Amino acid sequence: MRDFVSFSTLTLTVFLVFAVATPQRAEALCKTFDASHNGTDMFYDTGTEGTVKNKLLWYVEQWQQEKGVKRVRVGKVRIKCGEWFIKYMLPHRNCKAKAQVCY
Repeated sequence: MRDFVSFSTLTLTVFLVFAVATPQRAEALCKTFDASHNGTDMFYDTGTEGTVKNKLLWYVEQWQQEKGVKRVRVGKVRIKCGEWFIKYMLPHRNCKAKAQVCY
């Protein structure tokens, strides 16, 4: 009986050592960010597309500072713009940007 208890204790100890000592795999966590902008191309160097892309990257930077994340990988930024419309007697359009950010 005593040998069985010793064997069980030894087996449990070996199992716990391997369970604790095994390194955890680093898996990337990802989050999707999106931004939109209603604007005209007249007042911006890069146009509405550039403005919405800069806005999206600014959101990512703010999130990174809030969460204390040091490194991120920004995927392809997809920009989709709608039709032109008149607002305040100037041509405007709505653009939306979306990107997946992994950290």
